Amino acid sequence: MSTTERSVKLGRKMIPPAFIITHHWAVKVGDYWYELGGVEGSSFASASLSSKDNSNDNKVNRSSGSSAQSGAGSLGGEIVGVTTKTDEEIDVWIELWKEDNPKYRLIDRNCQNFAYELIGWLTDGVFKCDHLPHIPTEARRTRDNYDNLFHGFAIAEDGNAIATISVAEGRKQVPIGGITVETGQLTLQAVAGPGLGLFVDAKVVELSYDVGNVFGVHGGLNYNTGIGVRNGNLEGHVLGFGGKIGADGIEVNTPYVGVHACSIM
Repeated sequence: MSTTERSVKLGRKMIPPAFIITHHWAVKVGDYWYELGGVEGSSFASASLSSKDNSNDNKVNRSSGSSAQSGAGSLGGEIVGVTTKTDEEIDVWIELWKEDNPKYRLIDRNCQNFAYELIGWLTDGVFKCDHLPHIPTEARRTRDNYDNLFHGFAIAEDGNAIATISVAEGRKQVPIGGITVETGQLTLQAVAGPGLGLFVDAKVVELSYDVGNVFGVHGGLNYNTGIGVRNGNLEGHVLGFGGKIGADGIEVNTPYVGVHACSIM
């Protein structure tokens, strides 16, 4: 295994016409984007929105460029972790994943499940992702119902420097939506492209509940401070007071409680 660390990025794209609740996901490592292309002969949108299981084999597309072949990550993607896995190791993992998941299923074998499980494997379970798949995945079953103490990562790449550490984090899928608990999380980030700004995300404790990309509410204690554009959002906070608007919809926060709604990317 290589010892060279590379960033792991998540790219998202809305899928019309259900743009409020449906998104296509892709993952970037090094020069390449990886995404579940649905099935042979299907478009990304039609595969992701299909309400029926498909009898054809899953197809994983690899592409290069500022965004994935599907257009996911057109805003540069957001850094969610780091990896030492090589391109060859990733190819092997993908083939094994396709053997275990040969057919597309809307319920639990879709583009978001693939991306989330790939991120989990690439980072050995140490990643910072503020988005949850609409449907539980094996990665969520094995990673998100856990007590993970003192984990984090740091990397500087392509005008984006980020360092994050978390004392403990746990996530739990419930029948409608998902619950996240975070304690002692500190993230420092400087962005100079895509986007521009300085951010300090400081959470003492936070309990959040999200229903897909439609609505979410969180409460706890945070001192988030920063201003600028990152991950497709214009945001500003001073000691927990503030909000953001853009790719992740509209969010309004105080140090103790916040709400967000209608993500579009």
